[in-house]
Amino acid sequence: MNTDFYIAVPKGSHTTWKDKAEKWLQYVAKEWSRFQINNELSQLNDLKIGETLRLNASLYDCLLRANDYHLRTNGVFSPYLKLQLEQHGYNQSFPFKMAKNSDFQVNLISGKPLQFLGNQQVMKVAHQEIDLGGFAKGYSIERLADWLEEEIAPDYGLVDGGGDMKMWSNSEKNWTIGVADAREVEREISTIKIKTGAVATSNRIYRSWQQGTTMKHHLLNGCTGSVANTDVIQATVVTSSLCDAEVGAKLCFLLDEVEQQRWFLENHQRSARFIVKEGEEGFWTVTEVRKC
Repeated sequence: MNTDFYIAVPKGSHTTWKDKAEKWLQYVAKEWSRFQINNELSQLNDLKIGETLRLNASLYDCLLRANDYHLRTNGVFSPYLKLQLEQHGYNQSFPFKMAKNSDFQVNLISGKPLQFLGNQQVMKVAHQEIDLGGFAKGYSIERLADWLEEEIAPDYGLVDGGGDMKMWSNSEKNWTIGVADAREVEREISTIKIKTGAVATSNRIYRSWQQGTTMKHHLLNGCTGSVANTDVIQATVVTSSLCDAEVGAKLCFLLDEVEQQRWFLENHQRSARFIVKEGEEGFWTVTEVRKC
């Protein structure tokens, strides 16, 4: 995942959690990365149409959840953009600044590339390949945080993976989270005070590169396969689920403000997002429906 992780639990918590946490994160980084060969994800991407594969239970669950968001966003969020990312020049791990022009064209195929058969089995039904990207990181952090809360540290704790984090508290512990500037990461531009919830941030500055004479970044529209054309440079979403926050942060680049508000009202009625646009100060938008 090319990410530093920070985990906070109360002093005196049983220390055996460290080995299990490291093994889980190493497994995800190795087996779910599109940059590794001969791993679980590559086996899935190498399937021919009509072939089936039984996956590890965790990968199957992660894919199933990512596919659910794909359906709920009408395809705007998509885990099926590996070939399109490579066509745009994102075919190596960051950091890099320049990418060669692609000599092949990829057509985006509508419909579901995978059919989920149950019992951890999937069948490939269309020629699209998978890149779980930041969603896999969010999913792995959330799974680890849920396990730590249930088994190790029920009072409070936090798991932070490169600024995407899940935290919990029994109401005595309060967390103060800084929001970093997209260009000057040592400078905070806002803060979040929270007890229990999740925070995800996406920006188009760090994972950006030049392909030929065109600047590109990693946030693609799942309906078109094109790089998002937006004046948003960074989005931070706060909600109860880190997977929800990961998807929500990406949608801030892909939907206009009216569409964003509709999405959050329909899907996350208690959430907040901090948006930074080119040449503007960041601003908060809170979505909360109060029952009378």
